[in-house]
Amino acid sequence: MLVVSDLSFALPNGNVLFSHISFSCTAGVTALVGRNGIGKSTLLECINPQQNGVSITGTYQLLQQSASDEVNNHQRVIDALHLGSYYDALERIEVGTPRDSDIDFLEHHWDVRERAQTWLDQAGLSVRLEQTMHQLSGGQRTKLHLIGLLQQSPDLLLLDEPSNHLDQPSTQWLIDQLAKTKSTVLLVSHDKTLLNSVDRFLVLDETGVHPYHLAFTDLREALKKQRQDTLNAVQHAKAQLKKEQREQHDREQKAQRRQRHGEALRASGSQSKMLLDKKKNKAQIQSGAQTKRADQRSEALKQVVSQYQDQQTQVSALNLQLSQPNTTQRRLLDLIQVVLPLGDKTPLTVSLDRGERLRVNGPNGSGKSTLLQCIQGIQTLTSGQLNSRCDALYLDQHLSLLDQSDSPLAFLQERVPNIDYSTTRTLLASIGLRGEHALQPCSMLSGGERMKVALLLISQLPSNGLLILDETDNHLDLDSQDQLAITLDRYQGAVIFVTHQDDWLRTDKVITLQCPTP
Repeated sequence: MLVVSDLSFALPNGNVLFSHISFSCTAGVTALVGRNGIGKSTLLECINPQQNGVSITGTYQLLQQSASDEVNNHQRVIDALHLGSYYDALERIEVGTPRDSDIDFLEHHWDVRERAQTWLDQAGLSVRLEQTMHQLSGGQRTKLHLIGLLQQSPDLLLLDEPSNHLDQPSTQWLIDQLAKTKSTVLLVSHDKTLLNSVDRFLVLDETGVHPYHLAFTDLREALKKQRQDTLNAVQHAKAQLKKEQREQHDREQKAQRRQRHGEALRASGSQSKMLLDKKKNKAQIQSGAQTKRADQRSEALKQVVSQYQDQQTQVSALNLQLSQPNTTQRRLLDLIQVVLPLGDKTPLTVSLDRGERLRVNGPNGSGKSTLLQCIQGIQTLTSGQLNSRCDALYLDQHLSLLDQSDSPLAFLQERVPNIDYSTTRTLLASIGLRGEHALQPCSMLSGGERMKVALLLISQLPSNGLLILDETDNHLDLDSQDQLAITLDRYQGAVIFVTHQDDWLRTDKVITLQCPTP
């Protein structure tokens, strides 16, 4: 069981990410959801026994979303399964060079090799126990980490975007494992398939953590209604403020007319000075009181408008406009009997014309990213012919084009020709990066925020007609995924993409790769 009480967290620059939040998790699977940058990953990292305000019953384990990206070239598959020491002891005994402690160490683990292979087979993972992690795809590495954690059966299991990079069968495998585990599970995800399987939700927003016992589709409808209510409240508060300002202006005009009338009477001498002074003082007192009340009402309305506008801004989805192609070339790409250096070794032939959408499909480890890198010239084909008639804009799943030490502001100004400071600030604000937030190093941003910065760069560069996207929907919150799909649908060039969501983008052609036999 997990209990969080009055937990707060501030960034190094002093900005408060979340404040005085409280919630609990019991048996079953709970999903923590919220917009990119709201603090979901940070919240998971704060959940540990040493943190004030956090109570964990029993053991816990955390899978960070960067687990598949942080590759130790010397770590083997068996090590990721937390069985490497037993495997090595067995190897030493078999080759006749055991240590004194090896036999006792293996007392209950003589079947380590068979046990590990069974875990891999049950997970549908075709890798060798002695393979090193850098030889595997991101999805294969993620799955290995999940197997290792699930086999430990901690009392509390924290998973940060565990289905990122997983193919569809692997995501279903994860869902099945979570349904069987005795662990209390708290996960962060933007994966619709995974979210449809959880027991309950915690929604993290600017006001705190809010529990929902709803189906995922019902939750989305409830949150959509909240956003519409926020928009309506903004419009109503603005209308009230405008009305108050108009009425205050009318009162000031009337006061000025009365003052001019009094001055005219005073000049004509038709009324006594004492009576006019009395009327003037009374009018000034009334006007001052009215002005004070009006100022108070206006200030209150301004605060309401500001509060709702902040909420409205935070929930606004990714909104990009891609540069349209500057070429009239119809045929953009031909692949003729190409064989990949990694993954599927079956010769592949396909063509791509302007305006077409080509999806590269296949299980983890089949060579999807390798194919995209070959098209981009990063890797070399084993054989076959590749004819590319334009330079592509390429966004890989690891966001290699980002300089993690640069701020988003500096990064865009360095990479986008002739962009001025004001325009850069406006663009960053459109994806939710305002003020000092846009001055942090990219490494300090959430995965979704980094993806948005990369997409923002792509949108500002001239297009030659071909866009290559490798699991770009990973890390993006649900509203941003939907908005990006709309943006890509409007793009008149060709798109080659990898995704694990069948219904995300319009698809004209599909390449399906297969894993080679290990």
